[in-house]
Amino acid sequence: MLNIKKLLIASYTGCLLFMSSQVEATDIVSVNIHGNSAEAIIELPGGVSADITLEFENAVGLTAQNLGISAEVVDLTSQALLQRLPSITDIAPSAAFPMMITIEPQLTSGFSFSGLATVDIHTHNLEYTAGTPLRFFKAPLNGEFKDITMTMGAGSYRARGSTGRFSQFIIVADLRPQVTVIDSKYNDLQTALNNFSADIDPAVYSALLQDLADVNQLMLLQNYSAASNKLNTFNRRISDNSGDKVPNVWRSSRDISNVAGELMAYANTLRFSLRLAN
Repeated sequence: MLNIKKLLIASYTGCLLFMSSQVEATDIVSVNIHGNSAEAIIELPGGVSADITLEFENAVGLTAQNLGISAEVVDLTSQALLQRLPSITDIAPSAAFPMMITIEPQLTSGFSFSGLATVDIHTHNLEYTAGTPLRFFKAPLNGEFKDITMTMGAGSYRARGSTGRFSQFIIVADLRPQVTVIDSKYNDLQTALNNFSADIDPAVYSALLQDLADVNQLMLLQNYSAASNKLNTFNRRISDNSGDKVPNVWRSSRDISNVAGELMAYANTLRFSLRLAN
């Protein structure tokens, strides 16, 4: 089974070894700002290109310079990169699209946003096919990558994710069993809620805990549709209480946590996986 998985990953990553030897950051990033959205058009050596769009509920100080966006062709054989993935046997960066995008605003930039940031990525280097294992992953700077996929689109490859913070994004082939992905995403959501317990109004926190307990019970019954609907309730509860009861602001000084954005982002990608399983 392991060898089959390795062969499948190789087929999706394309085995373009000549790209693996290139590790090059670039300044060829065109960024356009329109109100609460930003679009970057990226072209890297080897014909690797993409456009990425970020949309914010409400942003302050959003400029191309303040966003702090850059991109690079990554070394697909780098242990430093591979060890940041949840699995080195079932997940691999795409050799047809060896791009890592970093969004890391400077501490003093004054940039901030509230709620969720939605991130769309589009590239002609990959093609969407039914059942594709391609997924959109995100990590804190030099931290562990996690799946943030909310939707995928046909044609070339398009994916959408959401986040309450930044900073690094890649596309990978993820061949883990769907139940493994679901369990991992649920655990990430539960852990995040636990870690933010001191920041959330006690009554709201208790209700959110019950929501997740209900989601877990429905997952155990393999009622993925009802579990997905319950996650909608979880997100609505957060949205209805965002602000004083559930902190919802990210800012470049990184002195506060965007609790609402982070929890809703975890819920969004879990809901995506539940839909696939259903």
